[in-house]
Amino acid sequence: MKLKFTYLILFVFCLITSCSQEDEFDFNNAFYSNANKSITGDDVIGTWAIFSLEFEGQITQITADYQECGRDFIVFKENGIYLESLYEDSNCNFALTALNWSLADGIIILSNQFNQSEEIVVTKLNSTEFNFKTKLDADGDGELDIIKVFLKPYNPITKDLVSETFNRNYAEEHEDLISYEWQEYTGYDDFTSYEIYRSTGTNCSKNNAVLITTITNANTTNFTDLDPPIEENLCYFLRINIKSGVLGESYIHSIQTHNLDATPVHLSQPDAVNNTVHLNWTKSNAPYFSHYEISYSNYTADITGPGEQNVSVATITDKDITSFIDENPPYLENPIYEINVYNIFGNKTFDNPDGYITSWEIDYRRDEIINLNRIQSYLIHPNKPIIFFLGYENIGQSPTKIHLFNYETNSIENVSTETANTSTDLPIKYFNSSQGEEILLEQGGELQVYNSNTLDFKYNLIPAGSGTIDDFLITESGLLIITDYDHIFTYSRNDNNLTLIDKKPHFTEHQSSYDYSILEIKNDQLIVGHRNETNSILYDIDANGFLTKKNTIPINLIQNEERNVQYNSIADYIINYQENKLYSSNNFSLLSTFQQPNFGTGVSINGQEIYGSSNNPDWSIDNSSEHKKEATIFNRQTQNAQTFTTTGYPMLIFENYLGNLISISSGMKKEKIESNINDKADLFIEIIR
Repeated sequence: MKLKFTYLILFVFCLITSCSQEDEFDFNNAFYSNANKSITGDDVIGTWAIFSLEFEGQITQITADYQECGRDFIVFKENGIYLESLYEDSNCNFALTALNWSLADGIIILSNQFNQSEEIVVTKLNSTEFNFKTKLDADGDGELDIIKVFLKPYNPITKDLVSETFNRNYAEEHEDLISYEWQEYTGYDDFTSYEIYRSTGTNCSKNNAVLITTITNANTTNFTDLDPPIEENLCYFLRINIKSGVLGESYIHSIQTHNLDATPVHLSQPDAVNNTVHLNWTKSNAPYFSHYEISYSNYTADITGPGEQNVSVATITDKDITSFIDENPPYLENPIYEINVYNIFGNKTFDNPDGYITSWEIDYRRDEIINLNRIQSYLIHPNKPIIFFLGYENIGQSPTKIHLFNYETNSIENVSTETANTSTDLPIKYFNSSQGEEILLEQGGELQVYNSNTLDFKYNLIPAGSGTIDDFLITESGLLIITDYDHIFTYSRNDNNLTLIDKKPHFTEHQSSYDYSILEIKNDQLIVGHRNETNSILYDIDANGFLTKKNTIPINLIQNEERNVQYNSIADYIINYQENKLYSSNNFSLLSTFQQPNFGTGVSINGQEIYGSSNNPDWSIDNSSEHKKEATIFNRQTQNAQTFTTTGYPMLIFENYLGNLISISSGMKKEKIESNINDKADLFIEIIR
């Protein structure tokens, strides 16, 4: 066994002597002579540095190789540990060799774990000097030589090589953790502890830091904070303590906790069983777990689209719970269920992250949902539990037809035999005349006529003289009234044969198509209006169908595809839902305005109640929009508004022929009944009162 200091001595000595000395004496006698047998172990204990060497009477002075680091040194410790510290570069990185030492009769024996040993003979030892002899082959002749070594007490320059290595641990298994690592302390002085301090706040500093852990094993060079406070910003630093005091402190390191991702879990394919949805997932191993969130959406998790909504179903704070049954599935065709894991910092898992399945679209639809993916127009039957819908079941897969939906049996009972191939903004209309109960649909300047009970196609009505059909109606006397962008026309009808009776001009300026409208009111009067015209035109119509233009009236019908104006014959008023105004149908003066509901959709049969909601059709459709599942009923007589909680979002509220208050509601937020989001049906009927 050779000490590192031995090689250092040999190197220095060879530079001076060129390794030319020869031994010419009794080696053992010379080596063991003059041993100071009176010294004790306590005399040896301390830190020493070599200042000079002697061989064959020649003395060589030893200087520091790296002045900024100081001298190399050796340490004799009270626990029988011997340390050699040799600096290797100007950064004061050092090699540290540890051996065992023992003293007997002035001879110190140094040994290692392999039972190799080496002797040094102490010749002088006091508080200021430490001289000993060691053996080495100085001249390379294969024979050992004796070197005298002269040491003095030494106080090494204390150099902190640990604190600057304190850094965040970015290994993959630690990326979602607050974890730090550092270089092990290997100094000569006795190690006491590593201390980890933490502070919080935007401007966190060492001044407000608290000690959170103490590590007394020098070999432990990492720390993970498994119980951090819930703060946006956390800061950490390391302090290294040795026997002589504080060796050093690291810089303070800041962590923005919003960057700490939550580890996702696998979601198994959900099962739909008897109007319940069963979900199972793997247990989370997120280090800062807060809760699972079960939600559903109308879009796949990694796709963003118009009208995208995500609805939270359940929050589960027990990490060990890995299943959930949704006993109230959404009113949404083929919903996409998703599970997210949240950590205590409010961060949630990414949508469908690599290596995980966190969402599933399930093949499920509540029985209550109307089997139509897109609705273009609708009308309420006045005397039956029937709503007629013009629309189709699947985008691109089925034609547009009229569907007879019975909301008592919750089923589509009939579908029109003819396809609507031409786009129109005019709604389907129901009329009961001498020709029978019929549904009429405008198609390219003609009117398709259907039997309203069977939806069998009867024929087309082709009005002569009219360039287009911007609105139409059949009067109580059975006359067909049509308006285009220039005139209003009256026709008599015998089955599919139309005879033009009269034609009168209306507005002098051409306006946008389909925004003209006709209302029939009492006393054989017709009103023609357009959403861009402030005033409307009043006509008398006699029993033979001839028109007389009476005057203009200060009512803006503001009609469009949603038909925002309605006439109530029992209460004698015209209601403008867009402006929340009621006009007298006697003298056309403004009767009143109403504040509630904010957005009306219907009135009671007797005209005393106004129905609607507070959901603005112009609101953006997203998670944060203010839509409410509420219906508002305004009583004109009491001037009070009453709010009802609804199952879905009310699209259209009406009083049916039995006096029940009915709502066509949507399971997800939407602008209007005609809106379709991601080709998913979500309309259903609910009884409010």
